[in-house]
Amino acid sequence: MKYTIDRIGETVIICEDENGDMLKVKASELPEGIREGDILTETEGTWTLEKEETERRRQRIREKLRGLTE
Repeated sequence: MKYTIDRIGETVIICEDENGDMLKVKASELPEGIREGDILTETEGTWTLEKEETERRRQRIREKLRGLTE
């Protein structure tokens, strides 16, 4: 399942899954350097940053915002 980082606290990160459910994850369990909006997957307790998926989604959002301002 894919998760989107919703909020970053000092010790807890709030992630939203594909169903819209929120999940609290200890910051120490996630990869370093993550930021809000990043896409993660979790497999057997290991979290992976999905760089390509994150960039695709960010690009899609940029295009939508550009369309709204033109």
